[in-house]
Amino acid sequence: MKIVIRSAEPDEFTKLGEIERSAGELFRAHGMDDVAEGATVAPEFAISFARSGIALVAEADGTLAGFSLAASYDRDAHLYEVSVSRDFQGAGIGRKLVETVNGWAKEKGFKAITLSTFSDVPWNAPFYETLGFRKLGHFEWTPAFHVLRAHEEAAGLDVDRRCFMKKDLR
Repeated sequence: MKIVIRSAEPDEFTKLGEIERSAGELFRAHGMDDVAEGATVAPEFAISFARSGIALVAEADGTLAGFSLAASYDRDAHLYEVSVSRDFQGAGIGRKLVETVNGWAKEKGFKAITLSTFSDVPWNAPFYETLGFRKLGHFEWTPAFHVLRAHEEAAGLDVDRRCFMKKDLR
């Protein structure tokens, strides 16, 4: 399978929700139907990453298979989302998307990249740990993380199952 990671094209932003919905189906096996059925990324929101950060898509043999969105948050780069369509999971696409975002962050001069994810879902925190991310203790949170946590809670996410992670890029 030929995998190509590239910048998202304008006509692709409306397709990201389909990928996210497909990827979200895997949460059902972890008792997280609310996540599987939750809102998907709005095209306007994804476009803002293309303007102010990076919006990537992954093609697998010419088919749109995944995406990632990242931008500056607080003082570091922040990986807002990585989603890979269910049919293409396990092929290394998520890893390639994260590695490409890491390269972008280094090129832009960020010292670290952060993210927020579920701590107990195998393709979330355990996956990111294999890529060099570490969980942050509450004492390491910046004010921006407290704001983000409040937003996640207001969105209905089970914040007790979530963690912030960080990878040093130096």
